[in-house]
Amino acid sequence: MGRVVKIGQYEIVDAEFNSDNGDTVSIPCHTNPGLSDQLDGWDVDTSVPAWIDEEAVDLQIGHYDKQQDLWVLKKPT
Repeated sequence: MGRVVKIGQYEIVDAEFNSDNGDTVSIPCHTNPGLSDQLDGWDVDTSVPAWIDEEAVDLQIGHYDKQQDLWVLKKPT
């Protein structure tokens, strides 16, 4: 079973983690359009309360990857 990421009411089943160090989470927009719209309205200084594998974490908005149509969020260091 893959890792589970939840942000608000959204459970992201297709989130991808950076394989090198796992400090970024990529969220595809085409399968999570409601969440993507919300993230688009937030600024980079806003923390995103989330749960990764049932562990609470505040993610930071990294950037929107236009070529792959996904949001990249960063785990705190």
